[in-house]
Amino acid sequence: MVARTWLIPLILGITVGIGRASAQQRSITGKVTSAATAEPVAGANVTVRGTPISAVTNDAGEFSLSAPAGPVTLQVRGIGFRHRDVPVPPDQVRVEISLEQDVFNLEAVVVTGQATAVEQRNLANAVTTVNAEQLNRAPTPTLESALQGKIPGALVQMNSGAPGGGGQINLRGVTTINAGVDPLIVVDGVVIANDAIASNMNAVTAAAAGGNASNQDNSVNRIADLNPNDIQSVEVLKGASAAAIYGSQAANGVIIINTRRGRPGAPRFSVTQRFGTFSLANRMGARIYSDTTDAFSVWAPKVPRDTATRTLIRGICNLPGGACPFFDNEEALYGEHPLSVETDASVTGGNDQTTYFLSGLVKKDGGIAPNTGYQKQSLRANLDQLLGTRFKVSMNLNAIHSLSNRGISNNDNTGTSTYLVYPTTPSFLDLRPVNSVYPANPFAPSNPLQTFAELENAEDVWRILGTTTTRVDAVTTATQRLRFTLTGGMDFFSQRNNILSPADLQFEPQDGQPGTVVLGKGSDLRLNLIGSAVHTYTPASNAFQATTSAGFQYEKRDLNTTNVLGRTIALGLQNVSQAASITSSQSEQPVKNLGLYGQEEVLAANQRLLLTVGVRADRSSVNGDPDKYFFFPKAAGSYRFVQPVGSVDELKLRAAWGQTGNPPLFGARFVLDSTNAIGGRVGQYHALRLGDTQITPERNTEIEAGLDAILGNQFATLGVTVYQKSVSDLLLEQSVAPSTGYRTSIFNGGKLRNRGIEAALGVSPVRTTEVNWILRYTFYLNRSKIEELPVPAFNTGGFGTSLGAFRIEQGKSATQIVGTEGVVGDANPNFQMSFSSDLNYRRLSLGFLWDWKHGGDVINLTQLLYDAVGNSVDQVPAGNDRFSAWLSGKTAVYVQDASYLKLREVNVAYELPPEVPQHFGMRTARISLSGRNLLRFTPYKGLDPEVSNFGNQAIARNIDVAPFPPSRSFFFSIDLGF
Repeated sequence: MVARTWLIPLILGITVGIGRASAQQRSITGKVTSAATAEPVAGANVTVRGTPISAVTNDAGEFSLSAPAGPVTLQVRGIGFRHRDVPVPPDQVRVEISLEQDVFNLEAVVVTGQATAVEQRNLANAVTTVNAEQLNRAPTPTLESALQGKIPGALVQMNSGAPGGGGQINLRGVTTINAGVDPLIVVDGVVIANDAIASNMNAVTAAAAGGNASNQDNSVNRIADLNPNDIQSVEVLKGASAAAIYGSQAANGVIIINTRRGRPGAPRFSVTQRFGTFSLANRMGARIYSDTTDAFSVWAPKVPRDTATRTLIRGICNLPGGACPFFDNEEALYGEHPLSVETDASVTGGNDQTTYFLSGLVKKDGGIAPNTGYQKQSLRANLDQLLGTRFKVSMNLNAIHSLSNRGISNNDNTGTSTYLVYPTTPSFLDLRPVNSVYPANPFAPSNPLQTFAELENAEDVWRILGTTTTRVDAVTTATQRLRFTLTGGMDFFSQRNNILSPADLQFEPQDGQPGTVVLGKGSDLRLNLIGSAVHTYTPASNAFQATTSAGFQYEKRDLNTTNVLGRTIALGLQNVSQAASITSSQSEQPVKNLGLYGQEEVLAANQRLLLTVGVRADRSSVNGDPDKYFFFPKAAGSYRFVQPVGSVDELKLRAAWGQTGNPPLFGARFVLDSTNAIGGRVGQYHALRLGDTQITPERNTEIEAGLDAILGNQFATLGVTVYQKSVSDLLLEQSVAPSTGYRTSIFNGGKLRNRGIEAALGVSPVRTTEVNWILRYTFYLNRSKIEELPVPAFNTGGFGTSLGAFRIEQGKSATQIVGTEGVVGDANPNFQMSFSSDLNYRRLSLGFLWDWKHGGDVINLTQLLYDAVGNSVDQVPAGNDRFSAWLSGKTAVYVQDASYLKLREVNVAYELPPEVPQHFGMRTARISLSGRNLLRFTPYKGLDPEVSNFGNQAIARNIDVAPFPPSRSFFFSIDLGF
């Protein structure tokens, strides 16, 4: 009976379509131009309303289509322009259509479901869209850094300055304590992996030897693989109502990435060639010693055999008057300026039936330290094929290869990481090689210059992303449309980590096993199948439009990691099998998810009122009951007041409510046993944490309300949102009786809350045929609170209270930092703001972005290391005062304000007059100069106020322990069009 219910309208729809196709038709041609410049608009969609008939304008703005006999209405849409409905009488065969500029993309179509979308101006949720121009204002090594300062409600933080990326995106505050922290990444409709697989540099640094087993390997998350030049737009769903359609994986928000598509016309080639360099943006500095007496006061007691040390110092400090020389060992290590090059080429073209977009990228970024850098190659092919008027097939294929050489950084317990060595190394010691031989460092276990020159830390990644979407317009009439969509996708990457610490490095013989080699292999295979049916009903009166959608999403993923460690390997060898002592470990995490969803959207009151309700039901193999469905509902509404007062063009009020989930981490519902041999007898033993067979996803319930205003004929737009989200059923751990054989157990309990404000202001002060100027401002603040905690307060992350630790405590901020004297800070910023400007004057353009974070503390243990030895650049008296205060129990002295104002991006470009490129057979030519992170103003005393020793973490993010220093970049670019 159910089958018949669907089959009858399908057959009727196809019959109606055939009948209409056989009816008398007429040809309509036309041209679409910009009202501001009279230039042709290429790539605009021209649709005959109430039919599936459509066309896309070519490079000259021309189109042609076959329309039914009688009067019709053409609906014309172009990216960056306001849509227009054009009536065409029965006897008219050609039309000239001009489109007004949509300065702030208010009519851009934004996702509201897995197969539905509405115009930005009607949206009932706070969704931020970043277009291609904003995204690529200045070249960026990886995508996440290109999003910084562009999304109100988002804290985008790079974990270190190492080549190859490695950052975290936090939307609307803390969402969890022990579950996943990354937003869901969706590319062309398919969920992709954003894993951060550790390299096991811990085998060299022993960073976890101090009892903190959290990852400190400076890992890269795999969003870094994507090529920003391939992206058309990025939509960020921050609230639970907007993200609810993605259910139990969307508590941290959803980032929807749409890649560029082809457009009809002759092939259009574009080539961008960039040349640039990176340079050290900041340094810790070191104390300068005036004479031997000054040097003796610090260094004589630091190493054995005081007499020998004094003799060494006297031998070095032999300048007139006993003055000590100064060697800038930071500059010697991080002063590299290798040429960085990037070539990006693309071609787009096609006809009314077939369009294509092809691109290729070859990128090589040089590192600021020897033996570091980042390389990436990418190929993409996007194809759209119409089969008749009702069937469309879209295929996307992306192949990526990247190679990151990241050196060594972050915490260590072996004296190997640079900024754990430099604090214990005096500035009068020259660490540079003599006759290609690096001197031993008598004050520390290693010479960082030798370490970087010889140590290998390479991360080699191959990745394939593939998507195929089939769309069927089963029914298309003047009042109804029924569309079926089926999408299949695959995401597979293979990651190989090669670490080689040769036996001749100064620190290697210390453990009695000189030479360390690590071979890490990881892979993640994700398969997606997504189906949907969307029915749209618009009565003849056009009083409202109702869109009903339903569908399913099936996901299968398998994350598999293997790590092989070899110790004692002869100099010149590098295969792990050649090591004398070999150990290995493996982890496999297969997961299956199934989701069902339904949604109803009603657009009424002359397209001013939007009402949306929906629900998603999810089950997953990581839940305690893998067959149980968890439901995540949503509801939203908005109303637009047109010309309510004075110069207010529109005022939209909106409100939304919704729920999303955060699934348990793999293994939370069961205990993984292991096998070992003790005293020659083999047996099994289990982990110290007890799983929970009733474990469920965390549940995020969020309500938001806001307003959007358009002022002075798009002179300005303003959006303001307030929200509150409450996360219940937190994943927590508690101690259990030793008699159980376990140390802790995991369970659901507790509740945390976030409240915040987001605002975005856009201003277009000048808009003429010669000048176009757009200013954008964003503002964001968030406050968190632990509302319920069924276990005693506990510390999470950090190195103990005396050094500063994050404390989870009922009634307090989720990101508070405690020290010996109590609460000493909070990692959460007081607020964030950004200001950007894009000015176009004739052929010249200037764009920049300032990013301001006020407040938000960082535990600066790097400075503590310098102060403790007496080697800080401001040691006398400031460093001595800081360290004395810390010794007296004042942790707050090293919990420091990490406010900053950064010039994130700047770009100056000039488009050559048409006759110049045409003389050389080209269509267009542009040259530009750009830079990233050129200026920084901060009270913070460390290398960078953006730092996270533990990588992507829910709570313990802002901990500074010997990171890779930040860099700034400069690029010269040539853009050519053919």
